[in-house]
Amino acid sequence: MIQRANHISNKTPFMRVMAGGAAATLLSVALAGCSAGGSILPGGGDSQSPTPTVSYVTAPLTGVKFVDGTAEAAALASPSVACKIDNSEAARPQQGLNATDVVFDEMVEGGLTRLVAIWQSNKPTAIGPVRSIRPMDPDIISPFGGIVCYSGGQQIFVNLMRNTAVFNASETSEQGKGTFSRTHDREAPHNVIVNVSKLAAAHSDIAAPQQMWDFSADVAGSSAGSAASAASVTSLTVKYPSATAKWDWSASAKSSTGVDGAWVRTQDGKLHIDKLTGAQVRATNVVVLDVKIDRSYADHKYGHIPKTVMIASGDAWVFTGGGMVKARWQKTSQTGRILLTDSAGAAITLAPGNTWVELKPAAPEGSLAMVTKSVGGGSASPSPSATK
Repeated sequence: MIQRANHISNKTPFMRVMAGGAAATLLSVALAGCSAGGSILPGGGDSQSPTPTVSYVTAPLTGVKFVDGTAEAAALASPSVACKIDNSEAARPQQGLNATDVVFDEMVEGGLTRLVAIWQSNKPTAIGPVRSIRPMDPDIISPFGGIVCYSGGQQIFVNLMRNTAVFNASETSEQGKGTFSRTHDREAPHNVIVNVSKLAAAHSDIAAPQQMWDFSADVAGSSAGSAASAASVTSLTVKYPSATAKWDWSASAKSSTGVDGAWVRTQDGKLHIDKLTGAQVRATNVVVLDVKIDRSYADHKYGHIPKTVMIASGDAWVFTGGGMVKARWQKTSQTGRILLTDSAGAAITLAPGNTWVELKPAAPEGSLAMVTKSVGGGSASPSPSATK
């Protein structure tokens, strides 16, 4: 669902907006009529025309708004496309991660991680490499609706994904449609590429996603970006059993909305690069969820397959604009969105822009460490109290 609003015209291609209520809510702003000093024309007319207004459409997954009638705004009526992206060393650098609206980093076999990357406001023509489905993916992807793309998977997990309302596009089912391809500059199985733009266009009858997060008007108004309520953080590190994700605050890096300031990512000690742009992977918001792992499914080849338990609740940490706030997360059903609240139960607001979600296994398997900076501008230091 997309959100529209009317505002006095300006020349910016997009603006950030406070996301109030459901994403389908129609907002309106009163127009300024004639001024007090305007002369009255014969017949009761006014010599001054009303100030023209422009309608804006808000992206449901980023909170960014675009001028209605533009190609960017029209794209927001299309479905989201969630793809399983390989995150092994052989798969990096991946393609298209900086064009995503939302990314989930999940633990898989061997303590490594794989990504659920979701595109909606931007739809590249070549993303990847795409890999197979995992048991937690139906619970992660179902709230977005839309389309899921993957390359195979164990039949029991594929069936779980097919039993949702999400349209399943696999390398097998999409043969001959020009949406999946194999690139020659990577070795299999790290070479499956998907045309997100073409895949979404082929399913224009599928609705746009619901609003996923609560958004502020800008970084300064967000829960973690507010100097009054947030701790100052220069970096955070999430450790999985066999993978490490590190995010550093860069005041000079451009965010997905073009604003100065973003979190930039390092994977396993190396800069995480988007092959399409050559730039380091970045995010406006980084959300860390403390999650439990279910290993009840045993495979004869891979042993017990880890499943991140998503229909649950737990601790969360939200990072925006170089700040951090502690939160709680809750998801009550497969199709329900993840709710983030503070200690008083009020909604946590994110800044408009893209969001990465680190699904950190509960201790002792996973841990979170932060480097904080004193409010007075003192030197940065590790924060043991923030480690879990």
